[in-house]
Order: sequence, then structure tokens, then C-alpha cells
Amino acid sequence: MSLLYKSGAFVQQCFAAHRLCLSVKKIGLPDKILLNCSSCNLLHRLTIRSLTVRCAQVEGWPGEELVERDGSARFADCFAQHPAALSPNLVDVVQDRVGLRCADCRLVYDMDVTLFETHQR
Repeated sequence: MSLLYKSGAFVQQCFAAHRLCLSVKKIGLPDKILLNCSSCNLLHRLTIRSLTVRCAQVEGWPGEELVERDGSARFADCFAQHPAALSPNLVDVVQDRVGLRCADCRLVYDMDVTLFETHQR
């Protein structure tokens, strides 16, 4: 039986130590996202409260533009079309926020997280 930790500290540590090893493994929208860390072999399950979509900041542009407040459908389409392009760009367990960026469609998905869980395999 695998161990379950209900803390954001483990995903924060993975992000800080080896963020390139974190990837989106599975989604169960509207409120579940599973991140996999290939370096430490941990699964991080995020229960999300809200998901917003905005354009990624491009150098020379004035700012970031909000695309959608409820971006679940757009995120599901992005994950279905190019899951390998999604990578974490922000993990803040103090403010319960996680951000994912898609390299292909150049969108940023900001999530307010209600529960961080880590499964050790």
C-alpha cells in the first residue's frame, strides 16, 4: 500500500529541486489534476477550486491578457492535444496556487488549489 501525504510541501520540493521532471499525467476535470515526478517517483494530486486561462507574457508586450475565468474546457482540450507541452511554472503552497504553462498554445493555466496530496509509489 502506498503512503499518502496531505501536504503541499512535497510538490513544492519537487518543483524547487527538479521542475523539469514534473509533468501532467492525468486530469479529472473539473477539479482533479495528477502530476508525476519522474525523478523522485511521486504522484501529486491537486484538488482545484478554480482554473483561469491567460496568455503567456511575451517580451515586449505590455502585459498578460486574461482569456477565460473558467478555463476547464480549454485546459482539457490542451491536455488532449499536446500533454507533453504542459509544464509547471509556479507552485506556491502558501497561497495555494499552481500554474501550468503550455509551450505549444502559449497559454498559462492558473489554479487555486484546495488540497495537495502526494502518493509515494
